Amino acid sequence: MDHENIKQWLRRRPFQPFRVVVKDGRVYDVRHPRMNLLAETYVKIGIPHPQRPAPMCDHTEFVALKEIERIEPLSAVETSVSF
Repeated sequence: MDHENIKQWLRRRPFQPFRVVVKDGRVYDVRHPRMNLLAETYVKIGIPHPQRPAPMCDHTEFVALKEIERIEPLSAVETSVSF
């Protein structure tokens, strides 16, 4: 995945939640732009705490940009689900 492409998704205003699909089958929903960190070769994705209001991370996952298969927008139904 291209660094610039992910940067555009994270900086989009108004923010549009999106899904990161990794080549090995993992899937991460990015609902809060401030819970993530984009580096040159990876993105650190914040996983929301299940019982605390966002944007509070429970933990983070490091994903190499070269391992990302695609990014897709989350639908309105998917974004209304709370943790």
